[in-house]
Parts: sequence; structure tokens; C-alpha cells
Amino acid sequence: MYPIQHRKYRDGIDNLLVLLIGGIPIAMPTVLSVTMAIGSHRLSPQGAITKRMTAIEEMTGMDVLCSDKTGTLTLNKLSVDKNLIEVFAKNVEKDYVILLAARASRTENQDAIDAAIVGMLADPKEARAGVREIHFFPFNPVDKRTALTYIDSDGNWHRSSKGAPEQVKYLF
Repeated sequence: MYPIQHRKYRDGIDNLLVLLIGGIPIAMPTVLSVTMAIGSHRLSPQGAITKRMTAIEEMTGMDVLCSDKTGTLTLNKLSVDKNLIEVFAKNVEKDYVILLAARASRTENQDAIDAAIVGMLADPKEARAGVREIHFFPFNPVDKRTALTYIDSDGNWHRSSKGAPEQVKYLF
């Protein structure tokens, strides 16, 4: 077409590059969705059922997966056994550790881990009772923890954090 119109091929190449570079961001979500679907399909012969496409991406970043067959697979509900909680700090009760973990959880979302921790409280509203939330740091795969900065009823500032032990231990 360019020789017929006596136009330079360079103009055509420039236009082609503009279309290619502009089209890549538009096509990226589709390409990622198809890639995740292919990964899900390849995992299905091994008995893996993926409810969320992002679960495949999250699992690729895991080193160790701990699963409780008796609770997770049969009841489809996570739970925390209070008897298995160990507190290494002196003069700190298990109930207080549970309260701090519940404060570092989102009470309104449907995350299974947060629901299990908040479910240990007598009333889920206890997690935010008497405190004013300043900043909630949501979980992300890089930091592997959540945190809540809050002010208690006496006006003292606190930060409660929960997450992967290898990340949380460096906070002290």
C-alpha cells in the first residue's frame, strides 16, 4: 500500500510500532487470565481445584504449605486451637495475644485466617472496642504480614502485627 501511495516505509513502521506498543497494555489482562486458566487446567489432573485464579500466583511464591487435613478439607473451615498457642513473652496472657492478633485482622472481610482469629473472641466487636484505628496495613505477599496502628482509650499509640514468623520476628 505504501509504494502505491508513494509513501515512505518508515512511516508505516512507525505506525506499526505505535499500534503494537499501544496494544500490549490492553491485551495484558487477557493474556494473564488465559495463562492462569491454562495453569489451573494443568493442575487439575493432580487433584488441585482452584477457586480463585490468583491462588495459582500466590502458591508459586510459597516455600512451605501447612494444611490441616482434619479441619480444612472435611469442614472447609479454618480454626485456631487455643491450647496450641505458645506465648514466649513474660507476663502476657494468651487471651491478650489473641486480642492483638484479632486487632491486626480485618473483621469485615471474608479472609479465612482473619475469620478464624476473630472467631476466637467472645464477640468480634472486641477486636476494635476501645481503640481508634489510625492505619491498617493489609497483607501482601512481599511483607507477609498485616498490621494495625491504633490509639487506645488512654491515648497511647500501639501497633499490632500478625503474619509469617520469619517476617514478624524482625519487628522487635
